[in-house]
Amino acid sequence: MSWGFMVFLFCYIGYIVSLYRFSERYLNHVKIDKKAFIILLLVLEAGIGILNESIGISYILLIMISHILYLGLFYLIFLDNPAKKIFTAMLLIAVRTLVLNFGCSFFSCILLVYTNWTTGGQVTYIEPGLENIIGAAAYCMVILVLNILRKRIGSVYQHKINNWYFFMSVFILGIVAVVDLVNWGASNGIMVVSNVNGAEYWDVYYNQIFSHISICLLTALSVCIAGGFVFFMNKIYMEQRKKEQYDSQIEFYKMLNEQYLQMEGLRHDMKNHVLALYGLWEKKEFEKAEKYLKKMMENGNIGGSDEVTGNRAVDALLFSKKKKAEELSIRWVTDMQIPKNCTVDEFDLCVLLGNLLDNAIKACTEITDVEYRFVDMQFQQIKKCLLLVIKNGTVLKDVKEIKQGMGIFNINETVRKYDGTVSMKVVNHVFEVSVLIPMIMTDIS
Repeated sequence: MSWGFMVFLFCYIGYIVSLYRFSERYLNHVKIDKKAFIILLLVLEAGIGILNESIGISYILLIMISHILYLGLFYLIFLDNPAKKIFTAMLLIAVRTLVLNFGCSFFSCILLVYTNWTTGGQVTYIEPGLENIIGAAAYCMVILVLNILRKRIGSVYQHKINNWYFFMSVFILGIVAVVDLVNWGASNGIMVVSNVNGAEYWDVYYNQIFSHISICLLTALSVCIAGGFVFFMNKIYMEQRKKEQYDSQIEFYKMLNEQYLQMEGLRHDMKNHVLALYGLWEKKEFEKAEKYLKKMMENGNIGGSDEVTGNRAVDALLFSKKKKAEELSIRWVTDMQIPKNCTVDEFDLCVLLGNLLDNAIKACTEITDVEYRFVDMQFQQIKKCLLLVIKNGTVLKDVKEIKQGMGIFNINETVRKYDGTVSMKVVNHVFEVSVLIPMIMTDIS
């Protein structure tokens, strides 16, 4: 075993360690430890090499098999979101493909020029023993890029929905496919053909130089396009999400202000209301008095006792959603028991309830038979946790049919903020979502 191969193997193991550290940081719940991860990738790489040597399959097919095996490996050994796992695998495949190609071509070009110049043009190719050194140097570049990305790509993994990850994965796959096709072309001589001075060794030498330079330029351009596009789309997405959060806050406080103005208006007119009710009572017009009281309750946003939670913001939210549900002929049942010493942020609580109830109401509107339109919500304290259970009618037959939109994303992000859990299921066209959030309880004297 040559020393060049040992250097290459050492650098390759360093690459796998960097790969593991990157994945461990941005993907949760890895099933195997670092040593098993290194051994598994070494076996995978060796298996691909043996497959190529024994069968002699085409370059494109070999690359496809390699990419599929890498995707499968990441999909199996991590327990994170599937879309997130696919995006991470494609990102790491792209880093390896692009940076490794650039590094190999760059160092090969430098070595060719150096050896050809020092030998007076007698050497026009790279000796086999030096290929391992070039590969080792290229893997060092990959390690450097992975470590830089690991520290600076955190925002790309924050607050994303599945569709964003899938879209980015497809785009990166396209970039990698183009580079793989160029490599296939280079391996089959479909690149630059020169004829300098008619000398045979100059043809071989310049063809290699021009091919390596072409690959360097292409991979550098691909890196800029891929990196620029991912970070640009990330910036657009984050700006859009900030705008949606801002709009949600505006709507939230507008709703509170509207309720406050209505209550103030009711208090201001209380004298007139009392006189009117007293007059109806004296005349024993009790039915009119009852209707008058109901009208006062409606204008003052005073719902039934099922929605008096003691939290002004939540009460306003529930009243608004109930009013919307009643307009759509949706049966509304709630049992809200929010503890006074609950430390879950009021705004987060409204974001969670608002998105869940919006989804429930929307699902009910898709049902043609109004008899099956209902929203049943229970919110209570179970030991030191908040348990929220919402059931509603739906046309769906399975939870897998649910589309992952911004509503589901906001729910998951809010629950994750408090280290809680969300579970969803559909049984007999009834959708049920359960949210369990640990609370930090404080004593109130």
